[in-house]
Amino acid sequence: MSSGEVKYSRPDALTATAYVVMAAAVTGVGFLLTAPIPLIPGAIHWRVLAFLPCVFGVLFGPIVGFLAGALGNTLWAVLGGYFNPATPIFDLIGVGLTGLLPGLFCKPEDAMNAKGLLKITVVSFISGVIMVPIVAIGFDWVGVAPFGPAVVFLSLSDLPPILIGTPIVVKAIVPPLVRRKLLGWRL
Repeated sequence: MSSGEVKYSRPDALTATAYVVMAAAVTGVGFLLTAPIPLIPGAIHWRVLAFLPCVFGVLFGPIVGFLAGALGNTLWAVLGGYFNPATPIFDLIGVGLTGLLPGLFCKPEDAMNAKGLLKITVVSFISGVIMVPIVAIGFDWVGVAPFGPAVVFLSLSDLPPILIGTPIVVKAIVPPLVRRKLLGWRL
C-alpha cells in the first residue's frame, strides 16, 4: 500500500442500507449457526463468530460495524429464541460497540502491516472487554444470569474469538479487497 492516506467517500443511501442489511444478516445468521454450545443455557453460548461486528467495522466503518453487531445480535436472539427485555437495550448497545469501536479507530489499510494488525486486534479486544459487562448487566437485570457468572461466561464465549478471529479474517480478506479497490467508502 502506498504511504499516502486512503481517501474514503460516503456511500449513497441504497448502498449503505444494503451493506448494513448484509452485515447484520451475516452476523445474526452466523451467530445462530455457530453457537451450539450453551455456557449458561438460554442465555450465553460460545460464539465462534463473535469477531464479525469487529471485521465489518474495520471494513466499512463504525456505523456499519455498530449496526452489524446490534441488529445481528438482535436477529440471532429472535431467531434462536433468546430474545428478552434486555436484548433491545443492553445486548444491542454492548454488541454494537464491538463493531463501532474498531470502525472508529481502525481502517482497512491497517491490516496491511504488522503494527496496524496489532492495532486492529487490540482495539477489537478492548471493544469486547467493554461489551461484556454491559451485556452482563442486562442479563442480571432480567434475571437470565447473575452479573458475575454472566461476565465470566460472556468473556469465555466472545473474547477468544474476537482476539483470535478478527486479525486472522481481516488479514485474509483486506489485501485482495484493497488490490481490487473494493473498499472505497466508509460509513
